[in-house]
This record gives sequence, structure tokens and C-alpha cells, in this order.
Amino acid sequence: MSNKNFKLEDHSILAWILRNDIKNEKGESLEFKDRKFLLDILTDWNKDIVIKKCSQVGGSVIFNLKVLFAVQKKKWNVIYTMPSDGDVEEFVKSKTNPILRENPSVFSSVSQDSIYMKQIGDRFVFFKGTISKTAAIATTADVLVHDEASRSDQMVIETYKSRTKASKIKARWLFSNPTTEKDAVDIAWQVSDKKEWNIKCPECKAEQLLMWPHSIDIERECFQCISCHAELSNETRRSGEWQAQNPESKISGYHVSHLMCAWIGAKEIIEDSKGDHGYFNNFVLGEPYNPGDLRVSRSTILDVWTPKELVGHDYYLGVDVGNVKHYVLGHENGIVEVGRFKEWSFLDGLMKKYDPTLVIDAMPETTMSRLFVDKYRKAYMCWFQENNANPQTIVWWGEKDKQGIVYAHRDRIIDQVVDDILNARWLYSVPIDDEFREYIKQWDTMRREKIVNTRGIEHYRWTSTTGQDHFALSTIYFALARKSGGHGEFIPLIDERQELIDSANTVGDLSAILAEANNWQE
Repeated sequence: MSNKNFKLEDHSILAWILRNDIKNEKGESLEFKDRKFLLDILTDWNKDIVIKKCSQVGGSVIFNLKVLFAVQKKKWNVIYTMPSDGDVEEFVKSKTNPILRENPSVFSSVSQDSIYMKQIGDRFVFFKGTISKTAAIATTADVLVHDEASRSDQMVIETYKSRTKASKIKARWLFSNPTTEKDAVDIAWQVSDKKEWNIKCPECKAEQLLMWPHSIDIERECFQCISCHAELSNETRRSGEWQAQNPESKISGYHVSHLMCAWIGAKEIIEDSKGDHGYFNNFVLGEPYNPGDLRVSRSTILDVWTPKELVGHDYYLGVDVGNVKHYVLGHENGIVEVGRFKEWSFLDGLMKKYDPTLVIDAMPETTMSRLFVDKYRKAYMCWFQENNANPQTIVWWGEKDKQGIVYAHRDRIIDQVVDDILNARWLYSVPIDDEFREYIKQWDTMRREKIVNTRGIEHYRWTSTTGQDHFALSTIYFALARKSGGHGEFIPLIDERQELIDSANTVGDLSAILAEANNWQE
């Protein structure tokens, strides 16, 4: 006997979306042709869900709609968290509010409406930042949704578990770009059913998971079958299905990467792989980043040292400030001078002689650094900080009243420079003197260590075993100066480098000779 009052859209979120022609935040009808992988996530009502994901795949819209459906149709109260109150405000204003505004007939029952709370009928969704003095609230809920869980206060996220004790549902959904291993998302993912996107090759019929770098042919710049190496079309990538790697688990886990995004080509992913490794792993592959034993040793620098003079036209200068100032000078083809000075007049002399683009440490002598920025048109002062509004960003330049300032994520920009040195993307043509030996010695003390911040989030930080990191930091400022001049990538002198290598591995021999002559010990 049929129930005349039964409405499919009251029970199925897909029917709810289609029959109401629900629009996204831009006023566009929802379309899943290129995002079939989101359909299972949208319709999954498992009480425990974890998603480790890349960036920019439509996850925010999907979870907005999922939460709104849960509140309106399932009559669940929801607490939706983000890292900070500022993130909440931006998210609600740019995503949630426009969706409500674009679908007035569907959400006509919204009675209380603020940034931090929406009442739909007799149920609520509360938006809350985890980094807030009032983060731990007394409100109970049926569902906890932790957006950007890996970048949220881990202790506060744990505290929120108590908010569902009185509920029969007790659901907890976590999703985020991961950071390092053992963050909230990685821990939940490891005990989930670990669903990966599985495709079938049209040529050899082999079923396979999309993996980096195996699924991409670097030379042909295309996606390929792991088995027969036939080129894979965008349609093949679209037409996959989720396959659990640990099907016994009751926790529903999904791994979303750019590899399954048909609108992102192999060439773009290859280019991303050449940049910051942390960004590539977290925001492209949707994987935690573990750099391993990444360091610059004495032999690393000597292997990219050349006795030949490097000729260049556009000079760049990095200065680390302290009682003794450390500087690194070079041009578009590499580093040509390193040294130390005490008097500011010496820096004036360098500026007048080379007319370089200067990036100078903003601390501890901010007033003097500002004087040089005001005095020279190509001078910038650098502040190290994270871009909370856009975590993918490593370097950004101040505008208007912040003109003359460059901001950089300290540890990730060091990662980039270390990677460029390790891969010989630039050369050193510096006299072998006490200054250069000290330069090498300081780089040799730099280590990348895992630390846990006050929010319980693990991340990596570069430190010196002796506290002497001045030459390393002046190299970073030099690299930032190059970026201001349009040299975002370090370009080695291929011909000179090749000549040194071809001559019976001259660079290697020079390293050994210099080490022996100067009594440098490993």
C-alpha cells in the first residue's frame, strides 16, 4: 500500500537537488559531469566520514548542501567548524549565504539568520571557529562537521565530541587538505575503509587506481594506463568508481586528488610537481607531506660551485639583519658574493654599485629596514608569516599602504630554495674564502624538524643546530628578490654546468680538492 504523503525529495538529497533545481553560490544549476566522484560523498550518510582531499574540487558547496538537507529534511542539529572565526565569516558570506539567497523557495523556513547560526524550521546549524576564546560551546548537536580539520585546533575538535553525547545520531564528518602525517584527517583516514578512485583502461581492460607518478607519462604529458601505458582520456578518468581498500572498516573514507579531476590536465599536474613539495602533496595530491631527511650539506653546495665567472645583468641582494648583517648577492644566473658587515654604510655601497633588487629582513631593526625601503625604489622588507586566507600561497607582495613589503611562509620558502640547490637549478661563483666557508658551515647546520604547535597541529620547521642560520636566511631573501624580478624559477647555466660535468666530473673533483685543502670534515 503506497503512502500518498511520501515525497522522494524528503529522503533523497539527489531528488531534493534535482526537483528543486537547486543552484550553487553563483546561481548556477549543479552539474556533476566532471565531478562524478562527489556523488557518493554527497549521498553518504554514514555517521563517520573522513575525506582527505586536494583543493578546488567543489567540496565546500557539496557539504553546504549536505548540511542544509540534514537540517531541513532529516531534522538534525549540526555544528560546522572551521579553523578560525575569520574563516567562518568568509565561508558563510561567500558560500552558505549565497546558496540560501539563490534558492529562496527551498529555504523559506529560515527564521534566524546570522553568520554563526542558521535556524531552518525548528532545527539549527551553528558555524564556529576552533581558534576562538568561545570555541567550546554548550550547544548539543546530532552531527559535527569539521571543515579544514587538519588546520583547526586539534584539542578543540576533540572537545566537540562531547556535544553529540545526547544524540542518537552521533555523526562526525571530517574533511581537509592534509598537512603532515598524524593530523586529525590522516589519523581518521588510516582506520577508515580508504576508498580510492578506480578506473578501467579501455585498451587492456586493467582496473587501476590513479596514482602519482605512475598514472602520468611525463614525456608525453598525458595520463596513461599503469599496465599497458595507453593514453587515458578525460572520459576514462571521469568514469571511475570508488573502491574500498579496507572494506572491513565502518568509517567511510574518501581520497580526492587532482588526478581524478577531468578539467585538470597532466601538463598542469606535472608543472605543479616541480614547485613546492608541501603544496603539491597537500593541495594537488591530497596527501600529507613528509619531507624526510631534507638538508643542504657542504658537498651539496660545492657540487654547484663553478670556478668560472657568472655573467649577469639584473642583480639581487638578500640581507639578514642582526648585530652583524649577512648578505648574499647574485643575478639571474646565480650567486656571486656572500659576506658580512656591521655598518649600514656598507649596504649603501652595495646598492649604489650594483643597483640590485633588495629584500631585507624586517626584524629586529625594523626602522632601519624601512629606511632602505623608502630610500631605494627596488627595496622590500620581508615578514615571515602564513597566509591564513589562502594556505596554498607561499609568497605574496604588499599593496597600497603595505607596498614595499613581501610576505613569505618561512618554512615552505626554505623548502623551495633547498630543493633548487639540491637539484642544481642555480650555480655559485663565489671566491673560496672565509666568508664562503662560513656560508657553507651555516647551511650545513640547517635541519627540518617536526614540531607540534599550540593548536596540536604537527608541521615542519627549519632550525639550525647552532642557531647560526643567518647566511641561510640571507639566501632566502636573495631568492625572494629574484621572484620580484620575474625569476620565479631558478634557471641554471646549462652550458657551463654541463661543461664542468663533462670534464671528468670536474665539479666532484673540485669539491674533494677544496675539502682537502681547507680541512673540511664530513
